[in-house]
Amino acid sequence: MSMKGLFKSFFTPEKETRVLEHPRDLQQNDIIKFRFLPQTELSNKQFQISQINTYDYEDRKLTEFQLQGSNDEAIFFTVDETDDVPFLAITRKIQREMVERLFDLDEFANVFDDEGHTRLTRKTEPEALANWTAEQYTQEIYAEVGYFHKGDYRNQEVPEAESEGDCFENYLLIDDSRQFVIEAEVYEGGETDILVSIRRPLTDIDEMWPAEASPK
Repeated sequence: MSMKGLFKSFFTPEKETRVLEHPRDLQQNDIIKFRFLPQTELSNKQFQISQINTYDYEDRKLTEFQLQGSNDEAIFFTVDETDDVPFLAITRKIQREMVERLFDLDEFANVFDDEGHTRLTRKTEPEALANWTAEQYTQEIYAEVGYFHKGDYRNQEVPEAESEGDCFENYLLIDDSRQFVIEAEVYEGGETDILVSIRRPLTDIDEMWPAEASPK
């Protein structure tokens, strides 16, 4: 370094590294690591935040963090702060074949037809979903309208025009412990996503690193 460059360096402040203190503050490409958990897909594993998207409902807005780990399966989570005790809702999308292994399909169809009074009993828990499901679920949400928006809207309002987001109806069932959730998102045209979720304390995220300081 020249004497001129050395002199300038004394007066050029170093860029401060972000300090992550809460999962709600995560940004794209940041890294998280989970504690040891019953779910092997998460336990003691690191993930990168690959995408950030937004769910917009009439009474709440949820930021969805998409996680990319060592395999191709995408895992998602939101930080739900609508209750007195915030929690992580950690989610996997499942295909029809897996739904059929979990539940009787005729009973599952009642989720969309029974005005929110459906109770589901699990037939079996496939090994691929070990510790992700419960034996019984009760429906709590029926056809709640929401909009899915690509992108991060934490610091701005979501677009008001309905054409700016993907409209869907949300159907939600939860078990008695309120830790295990089954959801269906039915989009215009009939495309349907089925989701299995677990609700976990925020402390299940053991460590967080900003992208610029991620572990090697």
